[in-house]
Amino acid sequence: MIASIGLFEGLEPDVAAALLQQAQRRTVRADDMLFAAGQPARAVHVLATGAAKLMQSTSKGARVIVKYVRPGEVFGSPALLDRFYPVDAVAVMDGVELLWPSELVRSFIDQHPRVALNVIRDLETRLREMEGRLGDLSNEPVEQRLAGAILKLVETFGQEAPEGIEIPFPVSRQDLADLIGCTLPTVSRTLRTWEAQRQIRRHRLRLVIADVEAVARVLYQASAPVAKPRRSHRRTARP
Repeated sequence: MIASIGLFEGLEPDVAAALLQQAQRRTVRADDMLFAAGQPARAVHVLATGAAKLMQSTSKGARVIVKYVRPGEVFGSPALLDRFYPVDAVAVMDGVELLWPSELVRSFIDQHPRVALNVIRDLETRLREMEGRLGDLSNEPVEQRLAGAILKLVETFGQEAPEGIEIPFPVSRQDLADLIGCTLPTVSRTLRTWEAQRQIRRHRLRLVIADVEAVARVLYQASAPVAKPRRSHRRTARP
């Protein structure tokens, strides 16, 4: 377990084991609220198993999925600064969560600065992810944004299944719309087209990518520069 937790990277084994031993463990079920936006941030969170989604609500009531959290990834790091959680964190499948009170993590940081570097690295990675998403939202058509989001889920959570690569937790059409900042009808139309082409399959909210290469082509072929037709300098002869 220690090797998969980014917070422990580069630490001496005995130090990592001591930090793991002091974690509070709790079993979580799908749809459990791990913390809510606006709550005082008093603990740093890591999933030992399972997955979660981080969500924000806009002033107009729209929902945005900021990201999906994989096992070993740190979240809830505002606790280190005695702030408030800026997002809702909701489990999307059963698992085990590890929590460290903020005071405990700060004391470890004082003794082992490598812990701070690991937190900073995690925040820097998340910042780059958000910069990439903002660029996609402002520049990419819906099909390419949707293909990119699905491929990211495949890369992070995908599991081999008889019909392709399966995402092991429910991903609704609304979830995908919230993930790419798009309307539900637009996402539904695109998914229906891909289902008709047998690129993806859906079973009770389970998303199965039957043809990963076809979905990748939607993303990468759209990113390739399109050659402009050459203009002929030949004049048309007049009668």
